[in-house]
Amino acid sequence: MRKIAYRLPLTLAGLLAGLGPLGAAQAADEWDVAVTPYLWATGMKGDTQAGRLPKTSVDMKFSDIMDTLDFGLMGQLEARKNRWGVFVDAIYMKLSDSAEASPAVLGGSPDLHAKARIKQSTLAAALTYRALEGPSPVDLFGGLRYTRLDVDVDVDASVFGGAVGVQVKRDATKDWVDPYIGVRAQHRLNDKWTLVGYGDVGGFGVGADFTWQASLGANYDLSRTTSASFGYRYFSVDYDDDGFLYDMENEGLYLGVSFRF
Repeated sequence: MRKIAYRLPLTLAGLLAGLGPLGAAQAADEWDVAVTPYLWATGMKGDTQAGRLPKTSVDMKFSDIMDTLDFGLMGQLEARKNRWGVFVDAIYMKLSDSAEASPAVLGGSPDLHAKARIKQSTLAAALTYRALEGPSPVDLFGGLRYTRLDVDVDVDASVFGGAVGVQVKRDATKDWVDPYIGVRAQHRLNDKWTLVGYGDVGGFGVGADFTWQASLGANYDLSRTTSASFGYRYFSVDYDDDGFLYDMENEGLYLGVSFRF
């Protein structure tokens, strides 16, 4: 196996002052929604194992992943009303790779052709609560993260110019759900820049044995409804169940654009 960002819009002080207490109450009751497509230039490093197959070490840079990437999609959605909100983070990647070899063995040199297709999906959904308001707000997260891996492997072997051959196909699917809790802290530097830090832990033996994630970055307001986000993100998962091992670290720079409604 080879192998985020918004801030609340500033209230229009003059308008609210003109509307008085009723206008302030109406603004507080409105939903603040942000949609953020993003790119996470992540690498992968760790160990995997399935059944009786030997443990495989994985060490892929982002460039290696891009070489085998057929399709990828990453995005977040966050909605908040007053102190409560919801948060969704989705990642989908489809990778494929192939290899050929002609090893010299007794009786000839067979032609080997192998192709592997991997689909990895992660969907996290959480309730959020704004524990601290002001220029340095703090949000608490509690939710579930669903992970699914689909692997298809085709191996063709032939000898004597293809006169004799054999084909082997194998596929496997593994999925699990992890509860997780997290916290995000922001600090408004000025009318354009905001620092953002986030961390969570999960698994707790329910799905994975343990997961943890951390990111640190900044948001830059391009307009009243659009902002750019960038920073560094790290995610680790240790899953070991029923002969399947997935002990993996993902880390790298991220870049996104948020659209607020």
